[in-house]
Amino acid sequence: QDITEEMLGMSVPVIVWVAPRGAQAASAGTFITYAANLAFMAHAAEIGPAAPVNLSGEDQSGTGELEAGERATAAIEELAVERERNRSRAVDAVDGKAALGAAAAAEIEVVDGVASSLQELFEEMDGRTVTTANGGTLTLETWDDAAGALTNRVRFQHMSPWQQLLHSVATPEAAFLLLLVGLFGLIFEIYNPGIGLAGIIGAVCLVLSFYGLSVLPTEWIAALAIVVAVGFFVVDVQTAGLGAWTVAGVAVLAAGAALLFPRSSSLSIDSWVIVAAVAGTLIFFVSVMTAALRVRLRRPVTGEESLIGMVGEAETDIAPEGTVRTKGMLWRARTMETGIAAGARVEVKATEGLVLLVEPLHDKEPAPHASPSIKGGK
Repeated sequence: QDITEEMLGMSVPVIVWVAPRGAQAASAGTFITYAANLAFMAHAAEIGPAAPVNLSGEDQSGTGELEAGERATAAIEELAVERERNRSRAVDAVDGKAALGAAAAAEIEVVDGVASSLQELFEEMDGRTVTTANGGTLTLETWDDAAGALTNRVRFQHMSPWQQLLHSVATPEAAFLLLLVGLFGLIFEIYNPGIGLAGIIGAVCLVLSFYGLSVLPTEWIAALAIVVAVGFFVVDVQTAGLGAWTVAGVAVLAAGAALLFPRSSSLSIDSWVIVAAVAGTLIFFVSVMTAALRVRLRRPVTGEESLIGMVGEAETDIAPEGTVRTKGMLWRARTMETGIAAGARVEVKATEGLVLLVEPLHDKEPAPHASPSIKGGK
């Protein structure tokens, strides 16, 4: 409605061209086409139907739906009268009748002509008279027959990269997937402390997701459910298993995605996207996060602490101090036991600086890290 009102108030001619071949001006596009001073369609293009599409998420069943239809009918009738277009066909379009092709639309004066290229468009516009909002009448001079060229320079107005990005994220699937990826990035960063790439990517994705969700008619309870579902997966990662929390996470994630946008709106997330997102979430937490947690909790592999749990052999009596050999090296050792005889197997329980705290092992297997002893004989 804002677009059509602005078009009707323009002091310069506004021309709508439904192109290229196969294009369709449906719903709001039909209203915009009717609001133009001149309208043209490419061959194989279509116009209509113009039945109102509910994007707000408000319940328009029953009386609400009827009122919306009546308002749409009144609006398109007004446009048809203002621009001298086919009024009855405009009403049919709002009632959901089948779309019209370019030739048929031009024949019954829904549009002003057929043009499949820019040259044809400017040839069709040339010499036509239009009335602007200030009451002025203009005769268009858009094509020079003698020169076989346009009389004006054509400039295309494209969206900036930033506008294209914001336009792309304001779709149900993009906003939903960005929310998941953003949460994954932040969780991965928490398990790998530091300001890393995962955290930056996660934060950017969440910002873009919240923008998209703020533009769309979002059910914020469902969005919160998605966050809670991801939390359920984190709980199972912490407990190192796939249990009830994972099952709950799958159910809540699928439900949250399905209910993220009101059923009364014309927006929804495709079911295959939901299935893929749930599967991807499982893979992320079962493989990536499990591996990340394992690395985080892994015992140090260098320094004195790496000796904890190692098995060695007492080189001397340890009562309570002596020396042991483990990992091919001699270490000072101390025990809390009554004493450990030379040659006994020991296990490193802790370290105090460069001193190993050991306890005896009572099995009879040879120590894997002790050097073999060589005894001389006569």
